[in-house]
Amino acid sequence: MTIRDICVPLFPDVPFAAQLEVAADFALRFKAHVNVVFTRPDPAIAAATIPEMIAATGVVSEAIEIEGIRAQNAALEEFERWRTAYGLKPEGGDAAVEGAGAAWHHRVGTVGDTVVDIGRVCDLAVISQPNAYEMMTEEAFAAAVFETGCPTLITPNRVPQSPMRNIVVAWNGTLQAARALRGAMPMLREADTVSIFAPFEDPQTMSREPGPIEYLSRHGVSADCLKVEGKIDNVGKTLLETADTNHATMIVMGAYSHSRIREAVLGGVTRHVLRHAEIPVLMMH
Repeated sequence: MTIRDICVPLFPDVPFAAQLEVAADFALRFKAHVNVVFTRPDPAIAAATIPEMIAATGVVSEAIEIEGIRAQNAALEEFERWRTAYGLKPEGGDAAVEGAGAAWHHRVGTVGDTVVDIGRVCDLAVISQPNAYEMMTEEAFAAAVFETGCPTLITPNRVPQSPMRNIVVAWNGTLQAARALRGAMPMLREADTVSIFAPFEDPQTMSREPGPIEYLSRHGVSADCLKVEGKIDNVGKTLLETADTNHATMIVMGAYSHSRIREAVLGGVTRHVLRHAEIPVLMMH
């Protein structure tokens, strides 16, 4: 169980520096290959979604294509600067590159289709934090978490240090949490410290009975259970506060233990963490 192939989907008007920084960290640690894929919108489809009043002012498919190509070229320049700065080997023909490498790809279409296509054949997807005002970020998140089956690392706009220093695993016993725990195993093995956030469990009982701590120990990972003081009214808020108090650099958790509709209406841990996390979060559904 390791990481050999990392996909990083990019698209216009969304900052991606943090995605590349994290991907480079992982690539160098695991001698992995990074596939950076830039997706620009199909001009014909994008133009069809624009109200006629706006389209009449000159926003037509040709203008959309020109802007998409401009954004693609700017992103390619940034990719090359990043790849060179980290010493990542360029892709060489059809042969697999030994050691840490990176390749650039671009597509025309939808972000969701791109993420599904590349995410299903990778070991880790690194995406930007979903933003309700940037629909492409929401589309990328939904495709990565619900349709690829691979661990998905959500990055905020700034990641000042390696995510694998101090990892907090949010555990509630659900299938989603178990999948996230297994999916994060390569990172947990590399971490300086690993802690379990299980606010409704007795730490002493967890250390004695079969559960995440014993499971991790059998994989060579030492972990302890974080003690949470006081009444818990909002689990997501408590998780982020506990992670901050313990200087966590990454959170591992299952995504949407309840239905997305229920969480959208009533709120939930996943939604709170997605909106407010200031450190990378690895999720699986």
